[in-house]
Amino acid sequence: MTIALIVVGAVLYGVGCFATMNIVIGTITFRPAAFISCAWGILFGPWVGGAAAAIGNTFISDVLSGWFGIGGVGGFVGNFIMGFLPGLLVRDPRKWLPISLWSCIASILCGICIGGWQQIMNINQFWVMCVAVWACNIPINVVLTPIAVKLLLPRVVKRNLYWKELPGQAEVEGDEPSPQ
Repeated sequence: MTIALIVVGAVLYGVGCFATMNIVIGTITFRPAAFISCAWGILFGPWVGGAAAAIGNTFISDVLSGWFGIGGVGGFVGNFIMGFLPGLLVRDPRKWLPISLWSCIASILCGICIGGWQQIMNINQFWVMCVAVWACNIPINVVLTPIAVKLLLPRVVKRNLYWKELPGQAEVEGDEPSPQ
């Protein structure tokens, strides 16, 4: 089931990001689908969210747009973090504030990874890339991730896919109440 969730998340994220490729902000594109990475991590687990975001960004969106290359390594790592961190650190998916907070922090780290890598590779200036990534990801993730999680959580729980309720997760996460 984990592989299927990674594949579905990667396709949704990759195609969603590719669909808005023509909306350019500086040197990157506007990505209203960015919330998928954070929501996927919160709902299905940090590794699922991280892998789906990294694969969707790099091997779907970048390949389809013709941007696939060494310059995308920072995007691979940054998008992984954007799916992983909220999944790891959001304790209660019913509370919008931690969802928004961790999605914002993950977006900031994503921008740092992309900007840092682009600077190392002498492709773009660090701050130019950071600000562009932050402008595209932070508002989307802060607003849409809590909405998506609120709408999807009951369906995910009903289908026994919420990662914190899977066998073996109770010992790891502690005795948290079910998000129903």
